[in-house]
Amino acid sequence: MSKLYDVFPSFPSLNSTSPTPSIRHLLPPALESIMLLSYPIRPSPLSRPASASIPHAPAPSQTLYGKGPADACFVLFCALAYTVGRELVMRYVLGAFARWYLARSGPVGSGLKGKKERRRREHVVQRFAEQGWSFLYCTCSWSLGAYILYLLPAPFSPQSCWGTYPNTPIPQLTKFYYLAQLGWWFHQIYVINTEKRRHDHWQMFSHHVLTIALVTLSYIGNFTRVGTVIHVLMDFCDILLPLAKMFRYLSFITLCDSTFVLFLLSWLATRQIGLSYMIYTSWVHAPQLNEYKWDPATEHYMSEAALNGFIAMEIILLGLATMWFFMACRVAVRVLRGQGAEDVRSDGEEEWVGGCQGGQGGEETEMRYMRVSQEVRRPQ
Repeated sequence: MSKLYDVFPSFPSLNSTSPTPSIRHLLPPALESIMLLSYPIRPSPLSRPASASIPHAPAPSQTLYGKGPADACFVLFCALAYTVGRELVMRYVLGAFARWYLARSGPVGSGLKGKKERRRREHVVQRFAEQGWSFLYCTCSWSLGAYILYLLPAPFSPQSCWGTYPNTPIPQLTKFYYLAQLGWWFHQIYVINTEKRRHDHWQMFSHHVLTIALVTLSYIGNFTRVGTVIHVLMDFCDILLPLAKMFRYLSFITLCDSTFVLFLLSWLATRQIGLSYMIYTSWVHAPQLNEYKWDPATEHYMSEAALNGFIAMEIILLGLATMWFFMACRVAVRVLRGQGAEDVRSDGEEEWVGGCQGGQGGEETEMRYMRVSQEVRRPQ
């Protein structure tokens, strides 16, 4: 029984029954299942494993959580919160900064030339804000996932990924991370259908649907340990690529190209190699450390068919990553030749830049390229 509990520090409970006010006490009952995590479980400290020999393990217990249909409400809330937050941050923070920075190059003239310049600047402002939002989310999401893994002993080992299955109940922080990631991908589907449609729209849409399916099934099937590792591996690249694009839009060409090379190296390490390792350990170690069994009473859903389905989705994800990796290599060749990180994918306007949509996360993960005009690359 003790193996069911992850090792995490205590976090303030949202469900405390003590007189101390909590977030839950401040919300109307109708909003609790929407804005807060559902199905809290407070285990007895005696049910916790001894943690003296486990790195980073604290003494006190924390709130653990089960799963249920009400979790969908929290996912929907996260998706809506991201949508509202994206609009506010892009308009009043990132867009305002980009507009101020571009204005430093001088006033816009009048006439047809001035009209084109204003249009160009607004296009750059919009693109900068979009990538800035992706950069902010991916940085926060990856940091949280990395912190969760830091608190685990040998998080990438087969024993950590599969030896503790089924991972239920799950800690408060892990549940929040998983459901928030799922909300992000639903938000990304909204984003790609409201932005101007790119030429790779359906590839991106397929990627997002696959990711939602993988996250949802791994959550329901209690594969959250290995799922968190995959999230962290896939998300790191999505910090560097939006950052490279932001440098490009601000005409920091050398920083853009250098960041793009770092992005490419990180992609190779985390997605091509890291994800391949996760497929290997799913194929080899999961059956060694667990018996094939479908038993809803104990929340053990690792039948042979279920595990093979999970592995198949991992392989499809690796296939998409490999396709985008070769596209990225084509851009890298241009960087090494001194031609800059540009090319390959049109968004319907006369402009280009290397890029990845949404990211987020987890993968927001998708390599793609937009055109950026020569004026964007010209030093201000």
